[in-house]
Amino acid sequence: MSLRTLVQMTIAQATIVSRNVSYWLISIFIAVFSMAVFGWLFNPETRAFDLAIADQDRSQSSEALVQAFTSVENADISRDSLQKEMERFNDGDRAAVLVIPNGFADRLSRGRAAVRVAFDNSDLIRAGYVQTTVNAVIDKYNREVVGVRDAVVVRSQAQETASTRFIDFLTPGMVGMTIMWTNLAVGYMLITWREQGILRRLGVTPLRPGALIASQAMSFALISLAQAVIILAMGRLVFDVHINGSYILLGVTVVLGVMAMLSIGYVIASFLRTITAANAVGNLVAFPMMFLGRSYFPLDAPTALQPIVKALPLTYLNDALRDLINHGNGIGDLWLDWAVLAAWTAGGFLLSIRVFRWQ
Repeated sequence: MSLRTLVQMTIAQATIVSRNVSYWLISIFIAVFSMAVFGWLFNPETRAFDLAIADQDRSQSSEALVQAFTSVENADISRDSLQKEMERFNDGDRAAVLVIPNGFADRLSRGRAAVRVAFDNSDLIRAGYVQTTVNAVIDKYNREVVGVRDAVVVRSQAQETASTRFIDFLTPGMVGMTIMWTNLAVGYMLITWREQGILRRLGVTPLRPGALIASQAMSFALISLAQAVIILAMGRLVFDVHINGSYILLGVTVVLGVMAMLSIGYVIASFLRTITAANAVGNLVAFPMMFLGRSYFPLDAPTALQPIVKALPLTYLNDALRDLINHGNGIGDLWLDWAVLAAWTAGGFLLSIRVFRWQ
């Protein structure tokens, strides 16, 4: 098949899919709706937390910083000795402890001072709220009280966990989940074509199964990239979710995720003959993968489920997306996720081509 024919088939199939309104609603509405609901429910402005402040400096500058925190509506502030507050923190009664050390005012007068913050690492969502609030208050204090940017800096424990808001965690998961739903649908499309006799008519043409799969893969990749752009744009514009990594690596990750999910869809279409069976098997595959693959929430799976979690392609797709979007990691941190997605792609496509039937 010539390149021109492949491009024409890709455009034709992308047009067919894009005109299917229910397909678009199913594949992207769930992600957008989830981001809107969870982004609001878990917004730092909508949930209070307990923040302890241990002021060891007892200076005018440290008291001004304490007062800056007492004006925050979503933080319940307590003030006691460091020892007592740490005991309460260890008992789970405090989300975080902010320590203003001795010599704070003296160091601030010389240009820069630091405060220490201990975060509760057992609750990712709450830790994200605390980190966001503490950073916002410190920034405001630097601007309005000190008048110098980065005059006060935060030294925190559990930094990786605490620096991730829930919406930051959720957004890559919604991209991965949408890629999964979108591309598993190729199985339903092929079975529908088979039931309607479209595949039988294509089977008497020179078109090979590999050419059909290639053109469909390209069309679904284009649609998935467009959906990823919509979700990430919503995250950026509505919830200030930043993409910290390379856009090129992000595109490669999306394409690898598309190929892996398409391969599963083709396997479903190759072995099943009716839409009813495809819906049942598709849901049996998709729903467990959506939750075990950590699309919505962090998951500490029981030991018995760990092998399943580690085998799911969505687990590696979501991990790679979060590594890129949340942490800005490079290829050195992505190679395993990419390798697993590539293995799923190769295995699924080889099996599909081998057992594929036009009717």
